[in-house]
Amino acid sequence: MHTRKSDRPRRPGRLESDCSAPLADQRRVLLVGESDDWRLLTSYLFEDAGYTAYAAGDGRQAVMLVARLLPDVVVVRMDPLDRLDVLMRLREDAGTADIPVVVLTESLQSAQAQHVRALGGVPLAPDTTDINALVGEVDTLIVVAARGPRALKRRLLDLQELARYYTPDAAGKAQLRHLIDQLQVAIFAMDEHGHCIAASEGLTTLTGYSRRQLLTSSVFEIGFLRGDESDAEWQGVLANRQSSGMTNITNRAGEDVAVHAATVAEILPGFHVAAFAPADPRPARDGTRNHGD
Repeated sequence: MHTRKSDRPRRPGRLESDCSAPLADQRRVLLVGESDDWRLLTSYLFEDAGYTAYAAGDGRQAVMLVARLLPDVVVVRMDPLDRLDVLMRLREDAGTADIPVVVLTESLQSAQAQHVRALGGVPLAPDTTDINALVGEVDTLIVVAARGPRALKRRLLDLQELARYYTPDAAGKAQLRHLIDQLQVAIFAMDEHGHCIAASEGLTTLTGYSRRQLLTSSVFEIGFLRGDESDAEWQGVLANRQSSGMTNITNRAGEDVAVHAATVAEILPGFHVAAFAPADPRPARDGTRNHGD
């Protein structure tokens, strides 16, 4: 796997947030191709455009990295049969089926391009001397892609990865709780009984409840997560089921807020986590509105 950060100065007009976004929120691209030179040059230009770029040299490695990194877009430049194989394998997995896949083809009218479209991919035949055109096309694709759910899943995957470095005892759980408490994203943790044991700064902002109020309640009694359907969902999480999707919460002011939600059970014994992100559109980099970011 290849990933790097460009040391080139930012281009004029780029927002500071392009360079300072948290890792889970920064746009991710996975470049798949046999050519080392193509991967290196393309990574360089994508990183200069504000992406975190990863690279894979073959289809098998690409499929593994997509499942682990959940990139916002995959760009494939391989032999015709290998291109379709990567695309088919990504579409067959429910966890990666919604990730946009750009496939570089020789012609948009070719049979290969038709197969790519039939499999839900995006065929593209840019001028091979102008990789900036590829970055621009991917930028356009990212603007209309639903990134919110994928960003939440990445946050939880990051927490799962971090949890591997904590001991599964009281001390390890205390350290992980302290980490979550400081996060600006809306994340909380619960024990095996559903009692809240950690609540991030972002969660208090989203819900309007103080950390003390959150930590003295359970997911079955706190006001912003109520109702029989909600109780059944939380019972599922405590039974070690993962979940993700859209839902509504009611904040302390009594207002309904549409959110993306994702949960993961047992990152440590008896330590379950959930993450939320408002589903309202936010301004895109160019000032336009985009959905699900």
